[in-house]
Amino acid sequence: MDTDEGVFDLVVVGGGISGLSAAYFYLRKHPGARILIIDNHDDFGGHAKRNEFAVDGKTIIGYGGSQSIDTPSSYSPEALALLQDIGIDLAVFYKAFDRGLYEGLGLEGGFWLDKDSFGIDRLVRGNPLYFGSGNESAEANQKFASEITHTDADRADMLKLLNDREDYLAGRTPAQKVAYLRTLSYDDYLQKDVGVGEYVIKLINPLTRSYWGIGTDGISACEGLRLGLPGFSGLGIDLERDDPWYRPEEEDPYIFHFPDGNAGISRLLVRKLIPGVTAGSTMLDVVEAKYDYSVLDLPDNPVRIRLNATVVQVQHNGDLATAQNVTVRYVKNDVAHQLRARYVVWAGFSAMIPYACPEFPQQQAAGFSRLVKVPLLYANVLIRNWQSFARLGVSSINFPGGLFSSASLDFPVNLGGYEFSHSPEEPIVIHMTYVPSMPGQGLDARTQNRLGRHEMLRLRFEDYERAIRSQLGDALGGGGFDPARDILAITVNRWPHGYAYEYNDLYDPPDWTRYNGPHIEARKPFGRIAIANSDAEAFAYVNGAIDAACRAINEIDSA
Repeated sequence: MDTDEGVFDLVVVGGGISGLSAAYFYLRKHPGARILIIDNHDDFGGHAKRNEFAVDGKTIIGYGGSQSIDTPSSYSPEALALLQDIGIDLAVFYKAFDRGLYEGLGLEGGFWLDKDSFGIDRLVRGNPLYFGSGNESAEANQKFASEITHTDADRADMLKLLNDREDYLAGRTPAQKVAYLRTLSYDDYLQKDVGVGEYVIKLINPLTRSYWGIGTDGISACEGLRLGLPGFSGLGIDLERDDPWYRPEEEDPYIFHFPDGNAGISRLLVRKLIPGVTAGSTMLDVVEAKYDYSVLDLPDNPVRIRLNATVVQVQHNGDLATAQNVTVRYVKNDVAHQLRARYVVWAGFSAMIPYACPEFPQQQAAGFSRLVKVPLLYANVLIRNWQSFARLGVSSINFPGGLFSSASLDFPVNLGGYEFSHSPEEPIVIHMTYVPSMPGQGLDARTQNRLGRHEMLRLRFEDYERAIRSQLGDALGGGGFDPARDILAITVNRWPHGYAYEYNDLYDPPDWTRYNGPHIEARKPFGRIAIANSDAEAFAYVNGAIDAACRAINEIDSA
């Protein structure tokens, strides 16, 4: 059924940050253009999901997807200009984010060892294993090793990693060592070269899941070195000097976080595109702003957002070289519709393009087949108070043997009139991460990603709820936590369905990066269709999504 809406100047498939940014960039270049954004979800934002809870008359906000603006100093001028234009002042976060709250209460990270996986039920404070390991004192390392192991052999292995300065690759030059470290996984390096046993490797393996979407069996030993994992102190390697593929990046503090994560960005973008959706004009008032979804798709809007609509086909009306418009077919409320557009930006999952666009060149489709979505699930758990965390001295917990690999107290951010939980007596959101992977089976990252997505979608909410209650009850029980009494609400977000694939030097050539690789050829525009989204950048960050949108609009305008 034709919608009889005439020809839109631009239709954007996908209402995430990249799709919203594409509409923003096009409208900036073409004021007065008619733009329609179509998304198959019941909300805009894509990977940037917002969760809201109500308790004792107060709304508590959590993030169910894309988390923070990471290292904004590395953003392109176009991405920074967009953030500024929609109302984001990065300097505000330096006051809004309380970096000293948990540390000031004496809280730190920790591990929960469960008896089924590690032969003992025990909560261990501290984590000297990841990002900057080797900085602790010998006494602190001794204490950690004694608590996190329960045999002499495993304790010796852990101390070897934390204290040893042996050169396990003696006889090679530093450059040769780097080249070798790229040929094997971090787990294999620990086993074959360092001589560490299975128990310690099993402890360490899940640490990289929330960062890479895979355990340390699926990253190279060279990446382990870059991440600050232990076992490299005696090798004498300087990555800037010895690794030709190393690109140092200045790290900003990890504080650029809205209470709803990067949903704050998507909400600001929507307010910019459709001003009638909510009142306000700043990043402060957007946090608690109420959005009127009934105005998203009004005919008089220059930019419209159509939710709960699944695009099933995008096809040129005529030959690619001469067609004047494109037909977009979608399904909403079990009814098939079609409309026309002068141009289309595909800002959904790029690997779906060959299925929805029969004209998409086969060679380009092959490039996108390599970009296997990395499965990732965020659960938000609202609890009555966080006294149990305070009593046990932890703000986050790693679960190397659990379905969920980690649980942490929410980021402490005050923004506008919204205030985080200042006291352990107040309700708070616990953020938990599940990344399905299959370590120890010799499977490469792409295979684990495919199997992991099947597993993530197979599990029911009840399965996740059972794991959440069990893991938190076990780890926090010593602090008085009772899941039946203290858990008030749970949301499960399979943000959909995970990270954009980033090239991995254990399986991909080291020169394949965001700026070089088969995705560059794969994302080329064809006819009147351009391609955005972080998938097409092979880069799972906000600036990748924004830059992809900017590129796609520039390609349309230069066609």
